[in-house]
Amino acid sequence: MISAHVGTEAIGLTGASGLADTSLVGRARERELVSALLTDLPRVGGPVLHLSGAPGTGKSALLRFAAAEAARQGVRVLSTAWAPGEEGLPHAALHGLLRPALTRVGDLPDPERTVLHAAFTGLAARPTPTELAAAALRLLAALSEPVLLCVDDLDRLDAHSRDTVRSLATILPDRSTPTGPVGMIVTERAVGDATWPPPLGTAVTLGPLSDAHARALVARAGRITGYGEEQLVLAVARGNPLALTELTLGGDRLGDAAGFGMLPATPRLAEAYAHDWEHLAAPARDVLLTAALSISPGRQGILRASALLLDDADAARTGLAELIAGGLVVEVADAQESGGEAVQDDGARVRFRDPLMRPAVVRLASAARRMAAHAALGRSLTGPAQSAWHTAQCVAGPDEELARRLESTAAGGRSVTGVLVALAALETAARLSADPESRAVRLLRAAELACDHGLVDQALRNVRQIDPTELGTLGRALLLRVHDALPGSSAAGRERIAELCEAARAVAAQDPALTRKLMLAAARRCRWQQVGPGERDLVLRTAEALRAGPRDGWYLVVLSLTDPLRVPRPPVPEPAPRAGEVEGRSLFSQVTTLTNDFEQAAPLLEEMEAAFRAVGRYGQLPLMLVPRTMCQIWLGTEWHTALALAEESRMIAERTAQPDWAARATGMLAIVASLRGEYDRALECAAEVEESSLRLGQDRQLSLAVLARALTASGMGRYAEAYVRLRSLFTDPTTPYAFEQFWGLSFLAEAALPAGEQADARKVVAHVRSLTRSGCSPLLERIMAYADAVLAPDGEAEGRYRQALLPGIEVWPLLHGMTQFGYGAWLRRRRRVTESRTPLSTAESVFRALGAASRAEQAASELRATGWAADERPAEDDLTDIARVLSPQQLTIARLAARGLSNRAIGEQLRLSPRTVASHLYQIFPKLGVSSRAQLAARFGAE
Repeated sequence: MISAHVGTEAIGLTGASGLADTSLVGRARERELVSALLTDLPRVGGPVLHLSGAPGTGKSALLRFAAAEAARQGVRVLSTAWAPGEEGLPHAALHGLLRPALTRVGDLPDPERTVLHAAFTGLAARPTPTELAAAALRLLAALSEPVLLCVDDLDRLDAHSRDTVRSLATILPDRSTPTGPVGMIVTERAVGDATWPPPLGTAVTLGPLSDAHARALVARAGRITGYGEEQLVLAVARGNPLALTELTLGGDRLGDAAGFGMLPATPRLAEAYAHDWEHLAAPARDVLLTAALSISPGRQGILRASALLLDDADAARTGLAELIAGGLVVEVADAQESGGEAVQDDGARVRFRDPLMRPAVVRLASAARRMAAHAALGRSLTGPAQSAWHTAQCVAGPDEELARRLESTAAGGRSVTGVLVALAALETAARLSADPESRAVRLLRAAELACDHGLVDQALRNVRQIDPTELGTLGRALLLRVHDALPGSSAAGRERIAELCEAARAVAAQDPALTRKLMLAAARRCRWQQVGPGERDLVLRTAEALRAGPRDGWYLVVLSLTDPLRVPRPPVPEPAPRAGEVEGRSLFSQVTTLTNDFEQAAPLLEEMEAAFRAVGRYGQLPLMLVPRTMCQIWLGTEWHTALALAEESRMIAERTAQPDWAARATGMLAIVASLRGEYDRALECAAEVEESSLRLGQDRQLSLAVLARALTASGMGRYAEAYVRLRSLFTDPTTPYAFEQFWGLSFLAEAALPAGEQADARKVVAHVRSLTRSGCSPLLERIMAYADAVLAPDGEAEGRYRQALLPGIEVWPLLHGMTQFGYGAWLRRRRRVTESRTPLSTAESVFRALGAASRAEQAASELRATGWAADERPAEDDLTDIARVLSPQQLTIARLAARGLSNRAIGEQLRLSPRTVASHLYQIFPKLGVSSRAQLAARFGAE
């Protein structure tokens, strides 16, 4: 059995029984190599596998896995590993390896017995490594069974054992030397370029885990629940298995490691680097500590600080040379290697080969030595921000000037791990603040930043340190803003809207950015809570008083949240935000989403999602992902993307403690599921939304559940029930219509005919039309055209349908399919059977491509009723395959061409030019692997 300490760098975890878990995450290639070695072992013997890698990459875990597999296959396992205090004992590790077999030493010939006796007793001249290796192999052969030797931490064993193991690794694969069925797996750490590969055998260097395996390992470790913290761990660990299982944000204040954008090392992670640390000369340790703590990578600054710390410039240079020679750090001249950090002096930088060594070194050094290193860095670094950070670590009392310098540092650029630097700077600035309100404001800034990055627990820790009685006007406004972003804020009733508006007015001159955030928070409460005209009027009047102009970006968002139909068309802020202006374009994306202008919103939302991910603003992701789901429902050509977006947005919202956005994401899941015909899931999600809405006091979210339940009822043929549910969305005259009503209008019109409610539905459509006379989004215009066509008297229906099917309808696949189906069904009812086939066939194709199975089957049923035989269409599986390859419009064109229609005839039916049809066919043929219309007809099964 492997020594207990082997697990210190393992992927495998220890279970409740105290036994090592030999399961692995990832490492498929390495597991295959182990399996191959064990398979060959009884037949040929001699295989050697050499595993190397940085500390924590899972070498010991693989060794443990190999030992367990060997035992399962009946292979005897002998193992050894480094143990504290044994490095100076000759052959100590080798003795541990061979000890179970030494009972057979009496069976050996005298020469081999003498060699082993001399090695392990020290009473005679020590044998050479080759002699001892040969004797060891004769001893193992005496066991008369397959043997696997497992040697961990080869580089840390005593020198005599290490040399003998290397001789074993040379002899074993040499088939000219009879060795018996013995194999060996050796691990050692890769530090710099100093690893030893065996002359024969297989050598593998363990690299980082893939992103997917890294996430799985973090989940299995179970130390992290928050999404933002998980992303920090993934970014800092960089695929290192030990770091993935050990790192967390922690429950205490952010420490030294946060200053350079890292998480604090745990004792176990620090222990993985302790061997290197302990074997350095004292000057080299101080230089390593200084380099680890320094937030500037500049070599000259590190050397100056190290010289101050050591009181010896020559010792500092010697220490740095030792670190470079040992492969722990490298000197970099290329400016790009600094990652954009400011560097002084000669431009050379010091970079750690393994970034995880930095927090480990900070953990291993004493608190007194860390303080001394910070003091030296504060005196040596010339950058104001860098000097301020290090000086602040040594200051105990208030220092407002230093606090202001740190606060300005926190306002700099962001990255995924850069938030740690900003949070640490704000927390340190709060500690140095000269008065209670400044301290509280800085802690609130930190809490707001933590919320933005999805670090809710960190935000709560900051807020709990604040005494509200010490706050002034700015502090109270900021506390109101932070509380509104924290879990549980929805419990506040309508009175919170007035508080937010009052606070926005109070700080408008002092902090315009905070003013905008307060007004947006008030408007969101108007949007989702069941408020009356008074609250909405208050928000609008306050926003109008504080805005810079009628097209101010944040004001348009407020207007979109409180009364979308009042937003001017087109809903473009002035000045229009340029590419790279994240906040401005984020506001623009919200306006376009809330006004159903999805063609503009979709690329903006995708851009903003990428921008927020790049800087780690995970708390903002649900605000982009839920609207992206909305866009995909109407713009998507298949709903797998919408489903994935809804699921991810719900997961992130739940793990960033945003129950309101989790409920909205669940509502989108319910709608997508109902459209896809997954009715049980739709109803389950709808029930979750209803429960959340009541718990959060956000009644408007119930409309999402209404849409899902209505679509489910409609899909199951219960049109009267569907109509009643959808009609309830239009009964409150005091609530401004939003996307739920506009979406619901299309489904209300669809259900009206089979429910016998055409007259009532026409009144609803007329009312909505009266509200949109000043203009509306392209989608709403198309929905209104569809509703007019579906509800039109027979004498007007055809003209209305032709109007609804004007070019451009293909942009909205769901609405396109609904309109084509409605037109085809109307034609069939008018006994224009032949004409009805094309729109019905188009509708079926569109619905199948989307994944709307029940709607596709309904269209297919109508199509069969026209007398179009099944053998005139492709088999179901073929149609599904073709639908995956072609867009809905391409699929329609291909089907018509397969039936023998000319380009002109196809163009007339689809209102396209013959040239456009030809262009589509030019793209369709290679996608389907055909080169003629005859082959296309054969592919579709047409005659």
